[in-house]
This record gives sequence, C-alpha cells and structure tokens, in this order.
Amino acid sequence: MGILDKTVTTIFALLAGVALVGCAADLSTVVAPDNVRELHAYQTAPRCPVAPSTAAECRWTEEFTVSDVRVVPESKRGDRSAVLTSASGTRWTTGYGHSGPVLEQLADGDRVTGTIWRGRLTEITGHGAAQETRRAPVNGSGPDILALVLASSGLVTIFVCGWRLRRGRATPEMEAAFVVAIGLLLLGLFSEVLLLILAEVLPWDVADHFWLFAAVFVAGAAGIAVWQRRSFNAPPSLPGIPI
Repeated sequence: MGILDKTVTTIFALLAGVALVGCAADLSTVVAPDNVRELHAYQTAPRCPVAPSTAAECRWTEEFTVSDVRVVPESKRGDRSAVLTSASGTRWTTGYGHSGPVLEQLADGDRVTGTIWRGRLTEITGHGAAQETRRAPVNGSGPDILALVLASSGLVTIFVCGWRLRRGRATPEMEAAFVVAIGLLLLGLFSEVLLLILAEVLPWDVADHFWLFAAVFVAGAAGIAVWQRRSFNAPPSLPGIPI
C-alpha cells in the first residue's frame, strides 16, 4: 500500500509539498537577496578615512599580530582559527572555513593585515595571499541551491497529489512520480552533506564551487530517472508453475 492510496495521507503529502515550496520561496526571495545585498555592500564599501570607533559601512584595514593559530588538515574536521591582536591591544578571535591559503602559513608572532567592516573582521592578508574569515559576507548561491531542491520536490509532490485527488484513485504512474519527488528531496539533502564532506578533502577553492553541487545533483537525478524507467520496463514476474 502506497501513501497515495488513502485520501488522508495524500492530503498530508500535498500540504508537505506546499510547505516545501513555501520554504523555497522564502529562501529565494528573502535569504538569498539579503546575502547578495550584503555582499554587494561589502565589495563596494569605501575605505575609512580614519579608524572607526563604532561599526561603520566603510572598510578599515590595519596590522595585527597573530597568536593561538589552530590549523586542521582539509581531510579532517576541527576548529580553524587564530587570535589577532591590534596595536591598541584589542583581540579578535577569528574563524575560517578552510586552512588555506593564509591560515596554514601563519605562526605565532606573524603579522597580517586585517579588514574590518560593520564591526566584523572579515578578511586577512599575509604571505602574498588573502583569506576571508567566517564573518565575511557570503553569496546567495547556497540558499538558491537549497531553494531549487525544495521547489523541485515540492512542485512534483503538489502535482502528483492534485492528480490523485482529482482522479480518485492512485495509479502506478502517480506512485512513480511521487517516488521521484521524494528522491529529489533526499538527493538534494544528500548532495549538500556530500559537499560538506568533500570540502574537508578538496582544495578550498574547489569545494566552494557551485558546479560541484550541480554535478552531484544532476548525476543523482539521472540515476533516479534510469532506475524508475527500468522499473516500468521490467517484465512482470510470473508465479511458478509446478511440474
């Protein structure tokens, strides 16, 4: 017995599909645009003429002394951080998503140039390279990717459940389409988890690439499609005939 066999479970599935589409709409229309606006404000922020005494929209750079450096290999999970101390004695505890390209080269006592924006230390420069901290603005690709996954699964679910309620009974085609909807949702979540794992192994500039997610998601979706097609084309099993 499938979920679509009963009207009550079909209605609950329909409501779940609506909820998925609603979450996707919130991510794509609120969260992602906010990230994009913040990133644009950061990239276009002018240089501060003097050191700001409060959180300011301009960017201020100054030198810091490095201490308490914690570097974890990309193949392992852990805290990647460093404490930066300004000339005035102010200490900033900074965290990083990856060990490179700057953090892994630092040692206690080294000097780096830090960028401060809106009261946040967003970037460090040293050893001929720059690296963002976890306080730096992020782009909107993350929410957009999740929104795409939720919307794809939710829309297919809504269509299938509406089809089932209109027809009055479930068919094998409906059940197959519903399996695809669930598969898309699980595949998207799996792809996100897989990328988090790959981020610990791959170079920092590769792990953050959008097309890596696209490759994983499309490959998985193709696998689901092939599996469903083979399920429909498989000949029905016949009961054994005693001799």
